Amino acid sequence: MLSNLLIGSAALIINLGIQVVAVVLLISFFVRRVESGRFSAGIATDIKMLSLVILVLFLGHLLQASTWAVLFLWLNEFSDAQTALYHSLVNFTSLGYGDIVMSDDHRLLGAMEAANGVLMFGLSAGSVLSVMNRMFARQVQDRTGRKIKLG
Repeated sequence: MLSNLLIGSAALIINLGIQVVAVVLLISFFVRRVESGRFSAGIATDIKMLSLVILVLFLGHLLQASTWAVLFLWLNEFSDAQTALYHSLVNFTSLGYGDIVMSDDHRLLGAMEAANGVLMFGLSAGSVLSVMNRMFARQVQDRTGRKIKLG
């Protein structure tokens, strides 16, 4: 059990790193756009910005679930990558179909992956909310000339 906790904790830390890198890259991308003056106001820009944020975060989640799938393959829990990735995505999203289960030796890792997914989806939701708050504040300023302070 201790080895599963250590392995699962390492996987969680790796995935936290992936998520943090994705969020930091998004923030730096938008800051550069704003500073360069290439950040035009308008609904088309907002749609592009929000779509990009969601796409990058989704790809980050897919990469994170894939790291768990690789771990499961390395531990010989599954014989093929497709099954490992399917099982990993079911765990990561906390869907929990239960149609494919891991052995008793490593089933604790499935619960740890679900906890990892819940944490990462929460961080993603906060990131999307932050972008939406900034878009809201900018639209209010564009329409009324008043700056509003969020948070």
